[in-house]
Amino acid sequence: MALTAQLDRMAGRGITLEQLRAFVFIAEYGSFGAAGEALGRTQSTLSAGLRRLEEDIGCRLIERKQGHILGLTGEGRVLLPAARDILARTSRAIGALNKRDLQGQITLGVPEDIEISNLHSIVSLCLAENPGLRVKITAASSPVLTAMAARQLLDIIITKGIAGQPLVAESDRILRVETLHWVSAAVPDFSALDEVPLVTFPEGCVIRHAAVTALEQVGRRYYFSYVSGAFNNIHSAAATGLGIALLPKSALSDDLYVLTPEDGAPSVPAIQLVMSITRPGKLYRLFAGYIDRGLGR
Repeated sequence: MALTAQLDRMAGRGITLEQLRAFVFIAEYGSFGAAGEALGRTQSTLSAGLRRLEEDIGCRLIERKQGHILGLTGEGRVLLPAARDILARTSRAIGALNKRDLQGQITLGVPEDIEISNLHSIVSLCLAENPGLRVKITAASSPVLTAMAARQLLDIIITKGIAGQPLVAESDRILRVETLHWVSAAVPDFSALDEVPLVTFPEGCVIRHAAVTALEQVGRRYYFSYVSGAFNNIHSAAATGLGIALLPKSALSDDLYVLTPEDGAPSVPAIQLVMSITRPGKLYRLFAGYIDRGLGR
């Protein structure tokens, strides 16, 4: 039975936002433990919520074995974007009830080496709804953004880090957790390469560090075939055959072949996008909340 038909069949049942939130977090974090820490819930609570959701829908959403997440089922992959949308719409609706006119100037720092879908649209909508607000956006690498924030040049920053790293401040918020994948233009014999032609970002980027560390841990030689701080340049270089890149899941496209362990690709950690409010004040907290709701899981 198609998932849409199953959703129609379950209409009126007790599907809750908490169950959908549990499903989304488990899918994104890839483990009950990490999802539970992020949500402030026990693993047993999340597992029970997921099980009830699957029972109501009538299909399995996440493949698991002895408590370990193996991945999403086909139905789970269909439901995930819809569940994210439901949570985001609900969050925005609640935010609209508490809407306050924002006035003043905000400097926002965003990473240039990863694409954050909808961010520009969210800021544009915020400006339209708050004509007294001015936002200056600076795109740079995460180390540069952090340094600028330390010099009080930025009020709010969004930076990348390895998933699972503890947050520095209480106001920090994890916006997204993404897996990383080795990609190329074709199907290379990764294991047979004398040297891996690495398409990557400049030194200091967490994705570059993850790629280099993974290759060195398995004793693979490499050289930098293309280096750029711009996400689109890295994507294009990999897609046109200039080398092998490490990119987040959201960047995968039909013109990129995803290398697997069977191809000889070494394992790499996931990354997380973190939003930090670096200047105290009500205006910055409200604006950060606006972004958080717009990018909500």
